[in-house]
Amino acid sequence: MRRLNQQETTARLQYLQLDQPRGPGFAFHDRAHNTFYDWHSHHYHQLIYATVGTTLIETGTARYLLPTGRAAWIPAGTRHRTLVADIGGVSLYFAPDAAADAQQRVRILVASPVMREMILHALRWPLGAIEEDPVAASFFRTLGLLCGEWLQSELPLSLPGTRHPAIQRAMDYAAADPGRACLSGAFAAAAMSERTFRRVFDRETGMSWQAWLCQARIMEAASQLTAGGRVTDVAAQVGYASLSAFAKVFKQLTGESPLEFRQRAGR
Repeated sequence: MRRLNQQETTARLQYLQLDQPRGPGFAFHDRAHNTFYDWHSHHYHQLIYATVGTTLIETGTARYLLPTGRAAWIPAGTRHRTLVADIGGVSLYFAPDAAADAQQRVRILVASPVMREMILHALRWPLGAIEEDPVAASFFRTLGLLCGEWLQSELPLSLPGTRHPAIQRAMDYAAADPGRACLSGAFAAAAMSERTFRRVFDRETGMSWQAWLCQARIMEAASQLTAGGRVTDVAAQVGYASLSAFAKVFKQLTGESPLEFRQRAGR
């Protein structure tokens, strides 16, 4: 894994000219592999479509999983960092006035067939090309308007984050191996009593530790299924002794069964 510090991340964005967007938008084909980008932001909205692999996106308040076949929306000016695994992806960048986002937060989206095909079609217009092509300008304006509709198809593939250092330690402990993480390990990592930990965790995240861990496990399962893991193996690795219980929770959070998710992600 290549970890870029803030200076290296800024240099990378400058090299790709992503720090100097122009016009209503452009497309960018991301071929990064096993790269961890430090905190940064851009002047344009970003819509990422993952064609292969998974990406983790972190903001100051939450962590998000972008699996194959899904899309991520990052509003203009949002400070974030990304962990790009073995991924192939396409990013579209929209001028702030080209796409409306009243909530101004990162979201993981269902990628409809129309969205997917329009994103892939947009690859013919990289940075700078759109200014010379009226068809491209019209295409990106239409895409920007459609984003308002697409933003309604949010998936719960995110976890609340925190700036509380003790709770952050507990989250990092759980994220390292969600299947084996437990309550006693969490409040040990946080160096808190169980009662204090539960109270502070609920206050910081708006959800219980058990609900947070459940969602962390499903996010890890989605990542492993995307990588080709067998459903039975993945269920066990993320802490589920019962395959039916795993499948039920997985479908509640992702909208499809583990097998359906694996088959679609493997295409």
